[in-house]
Amino acid sequence: MKGIREIIERIVRQEIRSALADSEDIVKEAVKTLLLPELRAATRDAISRVVEDMLKESPEVEETPPLSASITPQESAGIQETELVAPPEAEISASSEVGARPKKDSDGKYLYCVAEGSERISLGKIGIEGNEVYTIPYKDLCAVVHNCPAQPYKSEDNEVVKSWIMAHQKVVDIAWEKFGTVLPLGFDTIIQGNEDTDPDENMKNWLREDYESLKEKMEKVRGKEEYGVQVFWDPKVIAHKIVQRNEEIQKLEKEMKSKPKGAAYMYKQKLERAIKKEMEAKADQYFKGFYNQTKKHVDDLRVEKTKEIDKDKQMLMNLSCLVRKDKSKELGEELEKINKMEGFSVRFTGPWPPYSFT
Repeated sequence: MKGIREIIERIVRQEIRSALADSEDIVKEAVKTLLLPELRAATRDAISRVVEDMLKESPEVEETPPLSASITPQESAGIQETELVAPPEAEISASSEVGARPKKDSDGKYLYCVAEGSERISLGKIGIEGNEVYTIPYKDLCAVVHNCPAQPYKSEDNEVVKSWIMAHQKVVDIAWEKFGTVLPLGFDTIIQGNEDTDPDENMKNWLREDYESLKEKMEKVRGKEEYGVQVFWDPKVIAHKIVQRNEEIQKLEKEMKSKPKGAAYMYKQKLERAIKKEMEAKADQYFKGFYNQTKKHVDDLRVEKTKEIDKDKQMLMNLSCLVRKDKSKELGEELEKINKMEGFSVRFTGPWPPYSFT
């Protein structure tokens, strides 16, 4: 028995090491491809401003306002902020065709999501452009659809496109509330008919062919919600902290101030490069730390590309998280710890149906 126990323990340790190695690879790749290129562009001006401050006789660091001011607390989940915004997969720009779609005979099915259900029922005229939304069942799954022409929704008017996207999201939300578990589809997913099969039958054929895969995905997201986690830092605040704590940079600062203007300019460039290098190292360090803090409280997560939202703050991390409904408060409390750190703030949005995990 002792030998068997030792074998089992060894296998478990190997599995844990393997899982940690896989996670580390994901983090390294995310930092390399999604974070550092944006960081270099976003911090250049902030570093320059910090060095200019150093050149003043009595430089002062601006006082940072309370970070929690950027968060709307919710009773259910720490710093959770719920907004009526399009989920990640629904963020699109208007295409080149002018105006709304012309009305034609129904030769397509606009697909909002797949839900658990075995009956053909109507959800009412809640769809895009007021279309009636109903279900097409196959076994214990059903497609939530409306009748439409077999052509994309296109408009040069961004407000029109936005209204379509919001209507799409509203239908998915209603289906999510009614059926409990759904697999959302991205905006403008249309099933067409052909010479031999009408779109209704094609929809059933798709449900039949992908039934096992759809059921697996249903199990993965059952009882879970999607949240967005975005962590920001203020490059100027971070740069000042680096200057105050890094001996090499402090030495360069003193030398720069003691030199005449011509030589001081060269030291200024050295200083900027030193701060930039240190900030990149800190970004890597903070990203890995925040990623692992978040990962402990979610069932699955995806690293998304960072975005520019605030010119004074840089997005350091952008995650889509799949979270059990009873764990969202714990995640919010963990993120609040990050939000209270000097120079950092957190944007926590959701809950949404699991768009990023289906």
